Amino acid sequence: MSEHSRRPHGDSPRVTTPFAPDFRDTAGRTAANPLELTGASPRVDLEAVGLLLAQPALTGEFYPRSLWHGVERVPMRPVVPVAHPGGLGAAFAQSVREVTEGAETIGVSLSGGLDSLATLVNVCAVADGRRVVAFTIDITDDRGNGCVPVVKGLLRDLGLTGVELVVIDPRRDGAVPGWSPVGPRLDALPELNAAVARRAAERGVDVLLSGLGSDELLGVPRYATGAIAARHGVRAAMRYAADVGLSGPNLLGEAGAAFARLLPARVRAHGYWAANWPEWCDPVASAVLAEPYRSDATAWGRSWVAERIGDHAAAGRSWLEADARDAFDPYEVLPPSGDVLEASPFLTETFLSAALAVPLADRYRADLPTGYLRAKSLILPLLPPDALPVLPKRKQYFSTALGEQAAAALDARGPLLSADVGLIERAALARETDAAVLLVVYAVEQWLRGAAERGAVIG
Repeated sequence: MSEHSRRPHGDSPRVTTPFAPDFRDTAGRTAANPLELTGASPRVDLEAVGLLLAQPALTGEFYPRSLWHGVERVPMRPVVPVAHPGGLGAAFAQSVREVTEGAETIGVSLSGGLDSLATLVNVCAVADGRRVVAFTIDITDDRGNGCVPVVKGLLRDLGLTGVELVVIDPRRDGAVPGWSPVGPRLDALPELNAAVARRAAERGVDVLLSGLGSDELLGVPRYATGAIAARHGVRAAMRYAADVGLSGPNLLGEAGAAFARLLPARVRAHGYWAANWPEWCDPVASAVLAEPYRSDATAWGRSWVAERIGDHAAAGRSWLEADARDAFDPYEVLPPSGDVLEASPFLTETFLSAALAVPLADRYRADLPTGYLRAKSLILPLLPPDALPVLPKRKQYFSTALGEQAAAALDARGPLLSADVGLIERAALARETDAAVLLVVYAVEQWLRGAAERGAVIG
């Protein structure tokens, strides 16, 4: 990649992150916009589009390869971990300054969680008189609690009274996401995020920030009991073990990780994969894919898994190190929702480098009052020192709202370009209930229509 701050999608806003993709054609020419490399008659690679419905790309929300014939994605160069001399808080503040440089009005997409809150707090600290506008979507979590009261309470309790708050109403504020040649948006609420982008443009926002990437980059990995014991003591390790015992491979996984340290690297890697990703040991692509695309996607998924296990073995990673790696790699930056520059201060090279230098055991703090805060402990240095009493004590989940969005997104009986070109099996789609599958099919359908409208050959 040639730059970190550039305009990757034709006339759409630039992004500021080393994750912004580059593309290369068969002659070796590179470009941020793949359509600059496809010639006068761009042709969509339907097999590549079908891979979006293969595991682990479906759940991992990444593009396995370029969606255009004759063009490949250039691998991202590695980010070198280097501890920031001022600590993680100073690195984040510097990152926020970088992504807001030159912006007169700064927007923040605010969910009510700690990551976007840290972004907003640091934006206010560097705003220096500039206008700050926060946007939140009025949806209800699985416990019946709305986002808006949480957000308003945090703004009040943290003294962020100068922030303008704009509330997006899902019942009337939907919008169509902008089309990108890179690929479809794979987020869970594309129309509502597009509404945020539209309202940001109407408010004159120059850059729209978020907390994206924080969970994957800073979250506490599994299999850290031994590392935490060695670094922070047995009591901290016992508290961690109690927390992780509530989910995933639980305490059996922690015991397996300790035993696996004695095993050869390849055996250790296979054991890790079986414990951590049992559903991906023999991945099968979604049944909504028509043949031959389903068989192609299944073969790709199995090959990807074999390569991933081989990579863990070659690097000699422990289960802890492998889980931390899998949480953040591969990571996909979403194409922009609209005409406003979008960025996350968690995804700049400045912050990535500092965050990756933090020892994995230091991602957990046993002294914090709830499991959610203990697992999000690296966010706390990014917030005011006295903020802890007013912070959310548990994570909000929105599976019901996402399921409703997915159910309303597609009508399997209506016009479907993806079915007409032979990619999607209409009867299987009518039976599908998995929200993740339905949302990806919807995103693919919208993207294919956009490509066709721009003169691309589909298939």
